[in-house]
Amino acid sequence: MNNTFAKYINEFLGYIELTKNYSANTLISYKNDLKQFSGFLYLTFENKSLVDYNEDKFSVPPENIDKNILKSFVAELHDNKNVINKSYRKYSSKTISRKISVLKSFFKFLYKKKYLSNNPAQSLVYPKNKRHLPSCLSKKQIDDLLNERKNIDIGLLERAVLELFYSTGARLSEIINVKIKDVDFNRNIIKVIGKGNKQRIIPFGKYAAKAIKDYLRIREICDIRSSPYLFIDNKGKKLYPMLVYRFVKKNIGNVSDLKKKSPHVLRHTFATHLLDSGADLRVIKELLGHESLSTTQIYTHISSEKLKKVYKQIHPRA
Repeated sequence: MNNTFAKYINEFLGYIELTKNYSANTLISYKNDLKQFSGFLYLTFENKSLVDYNEDKFSVPPENIDKNILKSFVAELHDNKNVINKSYRKYSSKTISRKISVLKSFFKFLYKKKYLSNNPAQSLVYPKNKRHLPSCLSKKQIDDLLNERKNIDIGLLERAVLELFYSTGARLSEIINVKIKDVDFNRNIIKVIGKGNKQRIIPFGKYAAKAIKDYLRIREICDIRSSPYLFIDNKGKKLYPMLVYRFVKKNIGNVSDLKKKSPHVLRHTFATHLLDSGADLRVIKELLGHESLSTTQIYTHISSEKLKKVYKQIHPRA
C-alpha cells in the first residue's frame, strides 16, 4: 500500500472523531502533534530541508518506523525542539506526555488496522509530571470580585459570566455553550455539555441567578440573530473563548496578583472553597465532571498546603 503518511494520519483522525467523542480542540491538538511527528520523519528519512516538506506528498511505510525513531522524536521534545519550524520551545512534561499519548493511540490504531506487524510505541515512557497546585482566589478576593457595591464598574454580562463560573465550577467551553433552555430558574440548575460530549446538571446559587436574570433583561437588545445561546456579544454572536478569557483576566487582576488569571482559576476556586467548607470529595468530582476521583484529589493537596501555612504562621514552635 503506497499511502502518504498524511493519509494514515487522516484515517486515524476520522476514526477517533467517530468513536471517541473528542472535542474539536482535542482533534486539532492530535492533528498538530502528528503533523509535527510527520515533519520529524521527513527529516529522518529524506535528510532534506523542511523547506521542501509537503505533508500531502511525503510517504513512509509505517513498518519503517521503529521504537528507536520514536524515542529520538521524544528526545527532541525533551530538548525543546519544534522540528516543524526549527524553533525552540519549552515543552512541559505534561505537553510531552500528551504527545506521547497521541503517538501511542496512533500506532495502536495502525497495528489494529494491520498496517504494522508490531506496535513500536508500546515501549515509550511518559516523563514524570511535576504536580503544580492550581491557583485559586481567597474568599475575600471572591467577595471583592463579585460584590456589586465593591465592584460597581463591572458590566451585566461580565458579572453574570463570573458569577456562573464561581457558582458552578464549569469550564470555559461549557459556559459559552450554555443555551437559554439549559437554565432552570425554578430549581436553580443548569445543564452543561462537558468533555466527551457528556451532559451533567449543576446547581447554581441565588447570586448567580440574580446576575443572570439582570443580564437577560438587557440581552434582547443584542439578540439580533435570535441566538439560542445564553451569553452573546453585542453583535448577537455566541461569546468566543478569548473574549471571555480577556475580561476574566482583567477582573481577577483587579483583586489579585496571581500569575494565572484564567477562567480555570474560578473553577479551582469553586472546588477549593467547597472542600474547605466540608463538601465530600465525591460530590465535588461530580460537580466538576471529572472522570476519576484521583483528578479531584488535587484539591485536598491545596487544603493541606493552606493548613501547613496557617500552622507555620500561628504555632509558636512551628
